[in-house]
Amino acid sequence: MFAEELCQWSAPNWEEQLRKRLIDSVPGPCVLDLREDIILTFGQGDWSLVERDLRSAFSEELAKVLESCVREQVTVGLAIRRELINYKKLCLHVMQAGMTIDKDMRQLTSFFHCDLLSDDPAKAARRQRYKELTQTMNECRGAVMALHDARYFGKTICALPRHPDTGIPAKFEHLPESLEVWRPLRQAREFIQQREALDAYWLSRWQHWQVTSAADPNAVGSGPVSGQELLAEEMAQEAPTAPAEGNDPLKPERTSLPWVSERLMVKNTPLSSDGLQSLLASVDAALPGLPKVARRYVELVFVARGASKALTIQASLERYRAALQRAASEAEEISAELKAMLEAPHSESVISAGLHFHADKHQRLLSGMLPVMREMLRWLKPISAARDGDDRIFVSGSRSATAFVPSGFADLLGPYRAKVGEHRGAMLNELAETGWPCSTRPAKEVHLQSCRRCGERRSKLWLHRQLCFSCEGELRSEGCCPYSERCGKRSFCPHARRCIVCEAWSCDECRLLRGDGEDVWQLVGQLTPAIVFLDFDRTLATTKAGGSPLEGNHSVDSDLAAVCSGHSRVQVITRNSRKEDIEKFLAMKGCPVSKVRSVKREGLRTKAEAILEEMKCLAPPLTCSVVDVPAPAQAQEIPTPLAIFVDDDIRELTDPGLQPLVDEGRLLRFLFVRAGSKT
Repeated sequence: MFAEELCQWSAPNWEEQLRKRLIDSVPGPCVLDLREDIILTFGQGDWSLVERDLRSAFSEELAKVLESCVREQVTVGLAIRRELINYKKLCLHVMQAGMTIDKDMRQLTSFFHCDLLSDDPAKAARRQRYKELTQTMNECRGAVMALHDARYFGKTICALPRHPDTGIPAKFEHLPESLEVWRPLRQAREFIQQREALDAYWLSRWQHWQVTSAADPNAVGSGPVSGQELLAEEMAQEAPTAPAEGNDPLKPERTSLPWVSERLMVKNTPLSSDGLQSLLASVDAALPGLPKVARRYVELVFVARGASKALTIQASLERYRAALQRAASEAEEISAELKAMLEAPHSESVISAGLHFHADKHQRLLSGMLPVMREMLRWLKPISAARDGDDRIFVSGSRSATAFVPSGFADLLGPYRAKVGEHRGAMLNELAETGWPCSTRPAKEVHLQSCRRCGERRSKLWLHRQLCFSCEGELRSEGCCPYSERCGKRSFCPHARRCIVCEAWSCDECRLLRGDGEDVWQLVGQLTPAIVFLDFDRTLATTKAGGSPLEGNHSVDSDLAAVCSGHSRVQVITRNSRKEDIEKFLAMKGCPVSKVRSVKREGLRTKAEAILEEMKCLAPPLTCSVVDVPAPAQAQEIPTPLAIFVDDDIRELTDPGLQPLVDEGRLLRFLFVRAGSKT
């Protein structure tokens, strides 16, 4: 049927002819030049890019045959990726909140620390408070571990390399052992298996110390004064300790899990190549007579535009779900065994009591992990079943997470947040009445730092960025960023009392969000703004300080380039005076924009002036619709922006000249942070 057309691919000058067609119809670098080191310069993540490349090289009829045999596989993977992008942002927000609560819990346990084995009736209430706090702290720590897994694997799946030669993150090849939650699971399992041996060993050590102390009273002061101290001393040792007597039991040895770097890549794995091979197999089945060079072109299109990556995303998600399910099952089984152990009577010795505390610690960690793992499994199931055109589950918005949490999503941190609120007031009252307790005063601590505001010397637990928690609270109450004088009140969110810059925060009410190019791409895809304003230096491009993009080796952010390609009205607003160089550079990179405005060249003082001029030129009525956004009962309505302004400089975004547009709900500001940046 396509014999005549396919014969043209055998002509000696087929590549020359194809390049001419691609130059006329496909902006940016040519797919035929695809290499692993330049793959980020190719737009990806949208089925229309695959269609454009195929229809530029083949007739419409032949291109439709190629598209029909792979469309379903690719669009499913792209739909899953869109959901995962917002899912991982939600996980990031919850994880960050969990880490804050975890630090609050550590401060509370330090403040109210006391000896749980003491029988002093005057301290009974304090012992009970300390016990509750330590139990809650361990549960919160387990929840944060599980949230770390959710965030890491969600983000890593979205950011899987497009080129099959790059490989796959090693953690995918070591699942489930590479899960953050697997280490405490392994430790709890070993504790159960070694419980009797541990009891026998520590009891032998305790008895030996008692005999030694009775024979030599002068040795008492140098040894542990309680079984709890002896237990802590011995638990710190990893290697088997020599027995006191020849027949005494050895301390059981703990198994250590190998550390795997998050950056380590494994090459030549089925996970990195199976997706591409599956697409090519579909092509071969639909067009068995496709010439080798034409098939190679199709392969390059699949790799460059992320089509093969879409299938890798599906396979990686299923592998992660299976590992998470196994970990959850293990946690349920081990937790039940620990619960039975805790309910069983134990001996009256302080050593056995100490073991009881360790069993409780393991059980609490698992109790914190399990709800998070179950909740993530519950939401990963519909994400893995997402299809193109389905209603969205997670939608981009504030806090670099979602505009709303899907109906039914559990408040995973609620119990821990409530416990902090319950006891923090008591801590502050006691601090005001009697000062710092002995448990928080530096005794043997040598790594002390001074608060840069009040000069109080404390350990890192009570200081953050050289600021004690008391001074930090005072500065927040004044509406200022506690960490940077440069930020001041400019980037401080009064609603959450957090700094947008220093604390990676976002706020819908302030209409000031924070994220990378992926977040911008998602937001523009879900909101249909009338216009998008992009900064150039260190935002759309890697240039700095007004330099020419034609000098040196510069690139564009691939996600922001996709925004430029997919939106009809994107303008570059920059202080860089190299306007012609910028226009030429963007054309070379296949990054179309409707206009480039140089504030310096036009004699304007601020970018706000240029934005105000453009907003006045928009034809009334100024409207902007939300597409593909479901409206569950608990979703919060957010005023739809008429324009989105993306810049890496908070000073540009918070220019007073923009405030009227912000107050009217006509401008959404976005602080751009390049992926991988710490700031």
